[in-house]
Parts: sequence; structure tokens; C-alpha cells
Amino acid sequence: MTDLESSIGAYSNVEKLLSNENDFLFNSSGVEKHPGGVDMGTTIIAMKFNDGVLLAADSRTSSGQLVVNRVARKITRLLPSVFMLRSGSAADSQTLSTILRYHAQSLRQQLRRGGRGHVGSNLNMDVDTNDSLDNVTHTYKLDDTVQGPPIKALATVTHNLVHQYRNVLYCGVILAGYDFVNGPEIYNITLGGTLVEIEDFLATGSGSGFIVAYLQSNYKKNMNRDECLNLLKKAIEYAVLNDNSSGGIMRAVSVSRTSVNEYYFVL
Repeated sequence: MTDLESSIGAYSNVEKLLSNENDFLFNSSGVEKHPGGVDMGTTIIAMKFNDGVLLAADSRTSSGQLVVNRVARKITRLLPSVFMLRSGSAADSQTLSTILRYHAQSLRQQLRRGGRGHVGSNLNMDVDTNDSLDNVTHTYKLDDTVQGPPIKALATVTHNLVHQYRNVLYCGVILAGYDFVNGPEIYNITLGGTLVEIEDFLATGSGSGFIVAYLQSNYKKNMNRDECLNLLKKAIEYAVLNDNSSGGIMRAVSVSRTSVNEYYFVL
């Protein structure tokens, strides 16, 4: 069996999983079948800076009026240089991220170059000792000789899935990362499947309405990473103060051509 046949077979299984009648949110009478699910009423932001893209999110998930997780991860890695910001139903967005990670890694394996790795690589260090920020939790280098799938291709797959199963999936996501051909890119896939490419930055989720004007007033093109990170930290703080569904800590990820840095901030 070829890699392509294996991919098609796995994709068919995914389609059966999503199209299962028991997974529908509503029954034939329009009554919700599984009320009280865990939702990520949230604040998520993606923003371009001069060398790459930054992603930030709060960490609260809730079920109705109850907070079920104060330190949830809403930033999911699909590939070393591509990440997903998740909002909406936690279960639906996690399932979607699992499907997309499978497709992304399958495409990456098909596109990888054969033969031995290049000798004399300067990517032998996994920690950047010159990082100026104190809240770095993890840093790893990216090998830009490994060609991954275009971010737009992954965004299109996401758009197709969310639109095809719009009556099943209750989630909206942001795909962002560094494309080794086009540079930093941000794509918004809304509830229902609309696909929009974002030029500078995007804030979505229940807390975004409180901070969009603040971001528009303070964001400037070609800001450096530290300036954007401080701006995002302030924006998330304002969202947490005004939105009951946002809270916890702030997690952030910066992606450039050569490295990925993960941060956390106690708000």
C-alpha cells in the first residue's frame, strides 16, 4: 500500500468519525443533545512582527458558569513552524487539531528531501542563551532546509473540514506560523468555515471585543518581537479584566525562520 493510499484510508476513517449521527450537536427536533460541554470562551491573538509571527492566548476553559481548567493550552503545534489557536468547543477544536496534525505531518514526510542531513549545521543548540526575556519556557531551533507544506494549504484543508461539517463542529481557529517561501502568515477560519488571510494581526474570541481598538491604536508594522509581546500581554490583561470567560495565565509562542520560543506570563 502506498503512502497516498494510506492517507486516503485514514482520511475516510476521519470522515466517518465526524459524520457519525451520534456526534451531531442537535437531534432532528433541533434540541441540543449534549448540553453543558466544555467551551473555550477565550481571547486569542495572532500578530506579525519584523522577523516572524506571535501567537498569544489566555488559559481558561469553562462549562456554563463553572471554570473547569485554569491553565488550558489553546495554542497547538501542527508542525515545528505552524501553530493553531483554538476557540469554541474544546472537544471539537482538539479533534480538528488532531486531524490537521496528521495531514500536516503526512505532507511534510512526502515533501522531505532524501539523503543524509547537511554537515556542519549550526542548528545543534536547542536553547538560545541570548534570549532577553525572562518568561521563556522553551526554545528550539528550526531547520529551514526541511521543506514543509505551505501554511495556505493547511488553512485550505481546515476550511474544507470546518465548512463540510459546519453542523457538527462548533469551533473557530487561527492558523499562523512561518512559511519558508512566503514568510510569516496568519489565516482565520471562522465558525462555519470562512477562510480569511490576515495582513497584520487578528484577535478573536469572547474577549476580543474589548481589545481590538487598543490593538489597532498601538500596533505598528515591523515592530520587533519584544514590543509585540508586551503589546499582547497588555491586551490579554485587558481582556481578562473585562471578559468573564477569559482568565488564567497568558501563553505565547513566537515563530521566526530559525527558531520557536514559548512563553508564559502570570496576569
